[in-house]
Formats: sequence, C-alpha cells, structure tokens
Amino acid sequence: MAANPSAHKPQAVIAEEAVRAYEMQLSGMSVRRIAKELHIAIGTVDKRIKTAIAAVIVPTVEELRTREGDRLLYLLDRLQPAVDRGDVGAIKTAARLSESYRKLFGLNAPEQHTVQLHEVTQIDLGVQEMIRDARARAQLNAERT
Repeated sequence: MAANPSAHKPQAVIAEEAVRAYEMQLSGMSVRRIAKELHIAIGTVDKRIKTAIAAVIVPTVEELRTREGDRLLYLLDRLQPAVDRGDVGAIKTAARLSESYRKLFGLNAPEQHTVQLHEVTQIDLGVQEMIRDARARAQLNAERT
C-alpha cells in the first residue's frame, strides 16, 4: 500500500490547493481537468473543494443588511453637498437610495393593526339582561336591609 502523499504536504500547500481547486471549479473546469492542472488525484480534488467550501464564511442576512444599510447611508452622505446645491440628478439619486434604505429595513411597510370581532348573539343579549336583573334585585335587597 502506497503512503498518502498529502500526509507529507504542509498545511499551507493543502490550503492553497483547496483554494485553487475551488476557484477552478467556479470558473467551470471539470474535476478531471483540475486534477490534471494541480497534479493531484480526482478524489483529492473533491476533498480540496469540500475543504474550501467549509472554510468559506457566509455572512448572515442581518450582517448583509447592516453592511448594505451602511453603504447606502455613506452614499447618501456623499451626495448631500450636491443635493444642497439643488443638483436635480443628485436629488433623484438620493431619493432612490433613500427608498432602497427604507425597503431594506422595512420602513415602507404599512402599519399593521389587529382587529378582533366578537359576534353578539341573542343568547349573549339574554345573559346580559339576566345579569342586569340580578344586579338590580341585589341592589333592591341591599336597600331593604
């Protein structure tokens, strides 16, 4: 059984292979061609690509929203002098950027109101009348004593 050639490669070389293999795959190269270009086995190419994908840090939606919001505010800030001068193009661009910012953070969303409907039936009205009668009788009894 032959020794594993990767076992003797420094981690930096393996990491570089992983990045190169991943980039080659993204550019449309086949695994077979990547293996040939990097002088590694096809199975090793698969391992390197998986390693590269695992190392990619995908930002959360909230991080992306914050980053985009900061970018939009920066652009609005840069446009402000032109807007203050009355530059129509800058004003239109600022309005579009502001709209994008509002949409990004849901500021354009309509207000939500909760409405509860309660259907009053004849039975409900009868119960209310019985309660009023009972209270009136209780008050009369309290006045007599």
